[in-house]
Amino acid sequence: MARGRDESVTNNRAVDQIQRSRGPKPRRLPDSHHCPPRSSSPLAPETSDVASEVHATSSDPVETRCARRKRQSSSEPKPAKKRAKPARAENLVEQLRKHERFWLADGNVVVELDGVRFRVHQSWLAQHSKRIAALLPSKGKNGGKLEQITLNFRGALKAIDFETLLLLYDNPGNYRHAIEPPTLMSLIRAATSLDFDSDRVWLVKELEALWPSNLEELATNPEPHLDAPEVAALARMCNIDGLLKPAFYDMARMPGFGLDKLEESEQIGRADMLRLIRMREYLSDMWIQAAAREDPAFVCQNIHGAPSSNEGTSTPSKQADEKPELGCITSASVASTCLLVTARREAWVRLVHDSGIFTQYRYDPLRGLAALINIEWTDDWCKACKEKQKADWKTMQRSIWEKVGEYLKED
Repeated sequence: MARGRDESVTNNRAVDQIQRSRGPKPRRLPDSHHCPPRSSSPLAPETSDVASEVHATSSDPVETRCARRKRQSSSEPKPAKKRAKPARAENLVEQLRKHERFWLADGNVVVELDGVRFRVHQSWLAQHSKRIAALLPSKGKNGGKLEQITLNFRGALKAIDFETLLLLYDNPGNYRHAIEPPTLMSLIRAATSLDFDSDRVWLVKELEALWPSNLEELATNPEPHLDAPEVAALARMCNIDGLLKPAFYDMARMPGFGLDKLEESEQIGRADMLRLIRMREYLSDMWIQAAAREDPAFVCQNIHGAPSSNEGTSTPSKQADEKPELGCITSASVASTCLLVTARREAWVRLVHDSGIFTQYRYDPLRGLAALINIEWTDDWCKACKEKQKADWKTMQRSIWEKVGEYLKED
């Protein structure tokens, strides 16, 4: 027994010596530090994103574990912050300026046009346009509060036209008597774009009164309207057929069709340009046919010696060149018969060419024929032939005017 106790003491001493040689036993950290336990595998690699954030390491395993815990907590997703407006959107809002007059304090509809913002009343838009009324929110019809909304009319409506329409409603007394053509056209464009149907009807009538399509009224205006190209573009844009013929006819008789007076947004389409070219060629041909010389087929049946129904026929040239018997040319006979064709040719050159009529109406046969009708024709033609020629020229006017309408029909 004594031997067993000696061996046990010897073993305990050996264990104490081994522990003293290893150093002091490390203290166990209290649980209040909440440091995560070390990985079960000492060779487990750290994630790359955490590793890239680490700029310095610690030799203390406790500090290393705490630092890793902090890094992991910082890598957790944070609540998303409210997204800021893109810089581009803010710049666009800054570029839009408020209209200095029509930004109504109690308005509830914002209309953006050409970089200008208008604020008007929703009830005003809905009252005059059924189409816009259908687009606007119904809230507020029964007394509820209306929220401000924004309308962006993309298309033919311009800021200047919308402003003109607002000025009309703001002070209608200024437009009571007469409206200038540029203002009329601006109002028509706005009323058409916004579907202000009742306003469009009377505005179009006002403009049509300045552009009569009646042939008799048309022939009384000697000079073309300088705004004919703009009216023609408006007629096409707003489907006003009553303005097409007078406007396009005026363009056809203007140098260069008057296209230098059009803005870029009001250009005439290619199809209409081809119509204008063909129309001008037709008008020029008809004027040459009517005014270059007396109709070669013209024959005065009252010339002395003209054959009766019982006598043999002769050619028109022979009838025209036959001379009346000597002593038969009196004032009475001159009034009832035409002179020789050579005399009439000389009179024609003097009255039509030398007077400048032929050159003046080169592309304007309607007014040119009216000028021929109003010439004081000499006694080289008898009274009956004068009346017949005037009647023929009026018939030719009507035919030309109908043909102009055919050129303008859509293909």
